[in-house]
Amino acid sequence: MPEMWTRGEGHDARLVERLRGGCDLVGRDGELSALRAALSAHRLVTVTGAVGTGKSSLARTALAPTPNGPCRATVPVRWHDGIPVGRRALTGRIARALSASGPSQDTTGTDVTAVVRSFPPGDVLLLLDDVDPVHTECVGLVQTLLMALPALRVLVTARRPLGLGDEKVVHLGPLRVDAAPARGGARERAAERTPAPSPAAELLLSRARERGWSEEAPDPAAVAHVCRLLEGVPLALELAAARLGECTLAELTAHIEDDQCRLADPAPVLRRHRSLRTAVGAVHALCEPAARTVWRRVSVFAGPFTEAAAVFVCADSGLAPRDVPPALALLTATGVLQVLGDPGAVRRPRYRMARSARDFGTERLTAAGELPLTRDRHGVHFRGVAAVAETLWNTGLQRQALQTVHEEHDDLTALVRRGTGLAGTAVTDADLRGPESTCAEATAPDPAGPDLAAPGPARPDLAGPDLIGPAPARPDPTGPDPADADLSGASPAGPDLAGRAPARPDLAAPAPARPDPTGPDPARADSTGHAETALETVLHLWFWWAVHDHAAEGSAHLSALLPRLPAGSALVARGRWLAAWLCAGEDPRGAQHLLDLAWPVAVLDGDEALVGRIAHVHGILAWERGDVESAAAYYREAADTVPIGAPGGPPPMVSLAALAVVQAHHIPAAAVRTARRALAQETGGNDAWATALAHYAHALADHRAGRAGRARHRALRALADLESRVDAPRARTALRRLLASLGPAAVPLRTPVPQYRPPARPHAGLLPRPAVRRTVPTALDQAE
Repeated sequence: MPEMWTRGEGHDARLVERLRGGCDLVGRDGELSALRAALSAHRLVTVTGAVGTGKSSLARTALAPTPNGPCRATVPVRWHDGIPVGRRALTGRIARALSASGPSQDTTGTDVTAVVRSFPPGDVLLLLDDVDPVHTECVGLVQTLLMALPALRVLVTARRPLGLGDEKVVHLGPLRVDAAPARGGARERAAERTPAPSPAAELLLSRARERGWSEEAPDPAAVAHVCRLLEGVPLALELAAARLGECTLAELTAHIEDDQCRLADPAPVLRRHRSLRTAVGAVHALCEPAARTVWRRVSVFAGPFTEAAAVFVCADSGLAPRDVPPALALLTATGVLQVLGDPGAVRRPRYRMARSARDFGTERLTAAGELPLTRDRHGVHFRGVAAVAETLWNTGLQRQALQTVHEEHDDLTALVRRGTGLAGTAVTDADLRGPESTCAEATAPDPAGPDLAAPGPARPDLAGPDLIGPAPARPDPTGPDPADADLSGASPAGPDLAGRAPARPDLAAPAPARPDPTGPDPARADSTGHAETALETVLHLWFWWAVHDHAAEGSAHLSALLPRLPAGSALVARGRWLAAWLCAGEDPRGAQHLLDLAWPVAVLDGDEALVGRIAHVHGILAWERGDVESAAAYYREAADTVPIGAPGGPPPMVSLAALAVVQAHHIPAAAVRTARRALAQETGGNDAWATALAHYAHALADHRAGRAGRARHRALRALADLESRVDAPRARTALRRLLASLGPAAVPLRTPVPQYRPPARPHAGLLPRPAVRRTVPTALDQAE
């Protein structure tokens, strides 16, 4: 199979050598087979992909001489870096490739007819590599050549397809960054087997060792983390491998977390591959002005975003809203954006920007002086998203509310971090988990008070249910639990019902010095406006922190935001209440201090909802220290004070459920009445979480009264309803533990909803039943 290589066109010597010798691909066996099969079956094949995915390398490897190749001659034509684009530039380049000689510059006036006559007879494969700068000319030229030369085949590499008929597109994505799971063998052998590195890790390590990196056994977790940060892009991995000879893996990780565009290679194969910024900049240079504007403005998004969000953030007096969707489509076609979701799905698509493109866009946004205004619009939009999520929660669409927060979590977190002055730093897992102590960092508790945060034995009953407050129950260190001596029967062991975080053993230690939360810290605050927007967003998402088991994350955000705002504002008072609720079990003294600061502001503002919710947290603290009477009084006050339907926190049904739980240990009959009152609330049908709390309290009261059968039936129905409507991990766990304590019957992993069965006689239930004395006990009587 003779080959015809281009000569005298300014190709770098290293590139020509790689063209002749091929290129060792890593992790591209499937794509290589698909490309060779496409070349055998189609006359026009286009390899597409984002910048740096290795399109040219794959094409060169596929054109290696094979005994069964479809063509006897190959004519590679590459659009080299730095060559100006003129009229018929690609046509002249093909003519020079066919002649394999000529002047050092392109002949731009060459006629297409002359090019057709220059092709050798027989089967010929024309490779048009990296034709994005001349994409428009390439479309017309390829169509003309295919019509004039029936034996010609064309292979094109570009960031977007040509759009011609019978074009076979082979899309090239990033390398896989996760190791493949072990297959076959017994579980023990699979556990002992070391998993093979991912293709991305293999490429990184092999290129680093080619450049003299001598570390024998690098940490697989650190290597995988670098590959995930670089998103498996081969060019980025090769540039990172070039840096490993100068720095350690930890230093490289910090470098790319700060800015990936700074990755560079002093001796690149191509000039535009000397740095990741240059490679991405080559794509940016080919975009229209509107696409460039949209690119730099959507770089403010930290995660996937919708078209509507992009329009809101990007549109202004210089860019009409109607111009944003076409720009998004163009950026998607060139690989800058990736569309998430199935095409043609009911839900609108979401876009995701590659990390390198986002870093490049942020640089352009800063240079254009648009960063502050764009971030303001981003903050306003996602504050509205949080408000919509809270409205969905309060109107009964709680699963949709949790899904909304989950989808927008990255941008909501970025908004909060801007309010705390951490917008320029990378988000780490420790940031999302929160600090070791949250309330202690947001307050200055009295060191002379009793240490109620010391760890102790677990409470042996369900009296402090996880559905009441988002903190773990703790026994009173000064005396025994009064619930333990109330009933002689066995008490069901279970968690607190309010989404509480696990106890931390180091909360009794003194907290490090922190700014006073009673006043802002101008040295650390990003701006008051950003902090207010961030705090409003956190308050809208109270259900995400308290119900969906993210209390540590919410506490971390609040502890960073509260010191940055004026102490006497109503917004800060609400933030202090939420912070106290989230950490009431971890740090009772800090929670008490927060409530003492928030209560006067709530009273002066006449905010009944906040006053009642502060009383609810006081009830949690009273229950934690074993003061049952005070806990019942506080819960009763909260239930009577919080208006029904008041946004910004839990409804009064939750306080009634907590009151019923407290009463269940001493007055089961009163607990049943309180639970029924909770279930009769107007908003009960819309709030699956609060309804589950009330059913839990009712079931617990039935159990304390000796009606185990009814308690089990009620808990089963509550669990089935909860699982079908909302994901509340703590509430689900509490109901399961209650069911496990009620008897030896196994609790299914997912409780089926009991089906209604009509009576044998349709009208039997409407007729009065005769008073007949039963002599045989029923199944319910036996259960009770």
